[in-house]
Amino acid sequence: MKRLISQEEVLKNKNEKEIYIDDNTIITAAAKDLAKEFGIEFKKCDCKSQKNDIEEKKEEVKESQDCKKSSAVLSEDQIYKILKKGIEQGLLSESDIERMMG
Repeated sequence: MKRLISQEEVLKNKNEKEIYIDDNTIITAAAKDLAKEFGIEFKKCDCKSQKNDIEEKKEEVKESQDCKKSSAVLSEDQIYKILKKGIEQGLLSESDIERMMG
């Protein structure tokens, strides 16, 4: 499917220096003139390969975030059980825990 770049799209990107296009892009004459006024250049790129690169990066970031979420040594439940046993055995008091919490 072809992509149409009109004046409206140029106005949306007026703070940019470049608008990336591919072989399936149609640019109106008015959009070309407006882009020239704003100093915007149309740059050809292989958008499909860039889109694939972006999707791969998103997946890497997601995996990294999942890893960070699951990297805790102890779960909340395990911490609770440890503190509860410490209180039961007299090693910790509730005021000790309150001080730890800040």
